[in-house]
Order: sequence, then structure tokens, then C-alpha cells
Amino acid sequence: MEWLFRSDFDGITTIALWSIAAVIVTTVVLFVYTMGLRFATVRGEKRRHRFLEAWREVFATAAISEHAALEAPLPALGRSDHTHLLEEWNRARSVVEGKAADNLIALARRADIPDMAARMMKRRRVQSQIMAVQTFGHLRDQQRFEVIRPLLNHPNTALSITAATSLVEIDPVTSIALVVPLIHERRDWPKNKVSILLREAGSELISEPMFRAIRSARNEDKTYLLQFARLIDSEVKDALVEDLIRESDDPGVLNAALRLISGFRGVPRIAALTQHAAWFVRMQAAKVLGRVGQQEHLALLESLLGDPEWWVRYRAAQSIASLPFLGPNQLRQLRHRQKDRYAADIMQQTLAEVGLA
Repeated sequence: MEWLFRSDFDGITTIALWSIAAVIVTTVVLFVYTMGLRFATVRGEKRRHRFLEAWREVFATAAISEHAALEAPLPALGRSDHTHLLEEWNRARSVVEGKAADNLIALARRADIPDMAARMMKRRRVQSQIMAVQTFGHLRDQQRFEVIRPLLNHPNTALSITAATSLVEIDPVTSIALVVPLIHERRDWPKNKVSILLREAGSELISEPMFRAIRSARNEDKTYLLQFARLIDSEVKDALVEDLIRESDDPGVLNAALRLISGFRGVPRIAALTQHAAWFVRMQAAKVLGRVGQQEHLALLESLLGDPEWWVRYRAAQSIASLPFLGPNQLRQLRHRQKDRYAADIMQQTLAEVGLA
């Protein structure tokens, strides 16, 4: 390194040499730091893996054995392990029910998981609060019900839907009455999570609140809520759909209600719906007649074969082809008697699709 201190270099050369030396030193320091960080990361990951493997074995044993849940020795637990433990316990708890769930809850209380969740709930990070709320739900912790309840209106979507799910786990009867009226207000809640929540609560609990919520909602909200009506009791659903079709002329409501027709109670004012101003309502009426239509409805479907909208003509033709009381020869005769060119063309296409052309 003597060349760095020679005095016979000009100023620019000296600066360049010192710059090179600084770069070399910095590179070495960064290399050493990176290697140390990598070593620490690998070491930490191995420790985390061993920690989780030990607890997974405990969870698996406890799930099938009440004695193990209450008596089995627990692996060592450091303060830095709390988040990992809660994540793994929630994962295990989410896939079991019945006695296995009770066993994991008993084990969680032995491991002080409720206290860990309570401390995590006090943190400012939303992700920590989400984990805490999820844990309280899986613990069925009645004491935390009123703590979680205000979070239904939290602006953070993930936290609010997690709160709704946890409340239903803790007290399904009370919670469904709170959650169902919020569904159309919280359009940010993922639909799949709302469906899972309602399905797990069960049709017996959700049918009446859903019926009331849909009947009292505005047309736009009715349309949104009807997406979840398949999950309610079939008799309640049929009664609801029948009422909506009789009373409403809103295209969105009619379209959503017609999708839910089961056929057990008939279809109110079906003839009028095949003439509705909204083409998608006429199309939906045609599809319904394909599922539940009788001999007397064939004339309605034939009239739709000449509809100005191609999709209505196509669905009408498909429905005609699916009617169980029409055989191949009758379908061909029906095609030949069509005077309208569009009606004849769509029947020809449909019969070709089912191999009858």
C-alpha cells in the first residue's frame, strides 16, 4: 500500500488511487456483510424449520388425542417465535372441526396462545391485528366478541372480513344478524370469503336474515345479495324468488332471480318475462324454460327464436333442444316449420351442435 502515500504523483492521480482503494475496501466490507447476513438468514431459517416441525408434531398428536392436548410436553418457545407459532396454530386449527378443534383449543390455552394474540392485537400493524382476530375466532373466545365487533366497519378490507369470520366462529347466531345486513354495504369484501362465511354458518342460520335483507334492500343491493341466495334454505329461496319475480320489474333483480329458479314452484308471469324490454331478461327466461318448461311453454320458446337479439334466439333454441318431451324427429319438424329466417338458422345451428342436423 506504499503507493498510496507516494508524493511524486500529481493530485488527480492521487485522488484516483485513493478512490480505487476506497472502492476495494467498500467491496470487501459489503462482501463480508452479505456473507454474514446470508449465514444468519440460513441459520435462522433452519431454526424456524426445526421449531415448526416440532410444533406441527404436537398439533397433529393433540388433534387426535385429548390426553396429548392436555398433557404432552410442549417444545421450547422464545419471544421471537410467537408470530410463527400463531401462524402455524391457525393453519392447523383451520382444517379441523369437532373434537379435534376442541383439542387444539385446549392445547392453545396451555401454550398461552390467547395471551400472545392479545398482545399482538395491541400492535399498530394491521397484519398483526388480523392474525390476532383470526386467532380469537379459532379459539371461539367469547370474551373477545365485543373487542372484535367494531372491526366490522374497519376501512381495511382484510381486517374487517377477518373480523366478520371470527365473530361467526365465536357466536354464529348473534354474528349472522350483524354480518348479513353489511354484505351489500361492504362490496369490498371478497365474494368467495363471504360465501365461505355464510356456508360455514349454515343455511338454517342465514336463511331468515338473508330473506329480510334482500326483501328490504334497494334494487341494486337486491341484485348483489341474490348472488349469495343459493346458500339459503331451498324453500326460503324459492319463496323469495317467486315474490321478487311477481313484484319487481327491475331488469337486474329479475335477471338475478331467474338464475335461482329451481322449478319446484313454477315461474310467475313467465310469458310477460319473455317479452321484457331488457334482452338479458328475455334470455334468462328462455334458459329457465329449458330447465323447467312444460309442453304448454313450447310456444313461448318458439316465439323467442325470432327475437332481435342473437343471444336470446340462441338460448331459446338450446332450451327447445333440451326439452325432454321432444324427440329428434319433433325437433327437425319444429325447425322446418319456422318461417322466420333467423329462427330457422338458429335452430339449424343448435341441432347441428347436438348432432341432429
